[in-house]
Amino acid sequence: MGPSNPQPRRTAPLDSLRELAPGAELVKFRANPHNWSQAELLAAYTWPQLQGDRLVPLDRGTYPDDSHDTALTIGEFLSRYQQLPVVRVLQASDAAYTFLVELARPSWELAEGDSQ
Repeated sequence: MGPSNPQPRRTAPLDSLRELAPGAELVKFRANPHNWSQAELLAAYTWPQLQGDRLVPLDRGTYPDDSHDTALTIGEFLSRYQQLPVVRVLQASDAAYTFLVELARPSWELAEGDSQ
């Protein structure tokens, strides 16, 4: 038998995004599809306690964050890892793509693994 408590998703490519919004389990950002380094962090969230409830915003008064360092971090992430299964495109146009990236799995998914 293996361990009964699954570990949270810890993927090195996601660490740079975790640093942009400490404590976030999901981040939403917008980027220019012609130049990924033109990007801004729009919001950061944690998962709700119950599946189906709304995401819980992390409100630190810093979003949207369109700083140069944030834009470069997002641009580097997109240029390398945009095809990861935890990256979802929410909206796409010629001017901007909006992404939602899952930095950690929701607690209810982790709990499902324990019941088997």
